[in-house]
Amino acid sequence: MIKTLALLSVFWVNTVLASNHQFTDFFNSLESLKANFTQTTYSDTHSLLSSTSGTLTFKRPQQLHWHTTQPNEQILLLNNNELWLIDTELEQASLQQVQDLSKTPLYWLISKPDTIKNLPNFSHSQMGVDWYTASTPAHALKFGFKNGLLQAISLKNELEQTILISFDRLVVNPEINPEIFVLALNPNFDIIR
Repeated sequence: MIKTLALLSVFWVNTVLASNHQFTDFFNSLESLKANFTQTTYSDTHSLLSSTSGTLTFKRPQQLHWHTTQPNEQILLLNNNELWLIDTELEQASLQQVQDLSKTPLYWLISKPDTIKNLPNFSHSQMGVDWYTASTPAHALKFGFKNGLLQAISLKNELEQTILISFDRLVVNPEINPEIFVLALNPNFDIIR
């Protein structure tokens, strides 16, 4: 009986240690990323509030092209220190105030784990997805991994709503044309700085 408990505890410790490396290994090896996403927002009573979908293209150090295609087309474009919100239907682009990115999921894409002090810790597995929880001052932030790849990000906003971003067709470290991160607008667009 004691040998069985000892073996189980060794197996459990090895599983947790192996799981903790999944987060670090993924983000340390990440230089660029392409994926499709679905973002769903739920109320504090777990009612579905909204659902959007589109594509994500990312390249370190600070380049992001978040293209929402459904239900309305919008682009969030980060190029170094400029963050633009582009609404194609309204033909409008507005320069956003760059906030403290350490309080957003984007911080984890930009920063490699070996430069971060408070890494997310493995919390649990659910339906084949290993979840890591990060303690941030403002939000509960979770990262879900399956087979070593990022599957989902979950966070609660200031209204206690849960935002779940699920990824599919994820490609790690693809070649990316740098033009995708350049603000190129039709002359009809209004630009708000």
